[in-house]
Amino acid sequence: MKDKFSETVASMKMEDIVKSMTSDKAACQMTWNTPGDTMEMFCWWKGTDPEAIKNQLGQMNDFFEPHKFVECNDDVMDYNK
Repeated sequence: MKDKFSETVASMKMEDIVKSMTSDKAACQMTWNTPGDTMEMFCWWKGTDPEAIKNQLGQMNDFFEPHKFVECNDDVMDYNK
């Protein structure tokens, strides 16, 4: 499954990846992939609700169901100071 996911992403242009992960209701901010054959991925999304994120992911949901959503605050800490 991870090979199929990697092939799918590799066949896409970066601008198409960004379009597929961005709308007015949900936008992916950052992703982390796990090494090896695991199909766990951690993503930081901003969205109106979890359903908006699932809708934005579209067919990519086939790779990663079920999703676990955790709500976070927008508190930003700058560790460079």
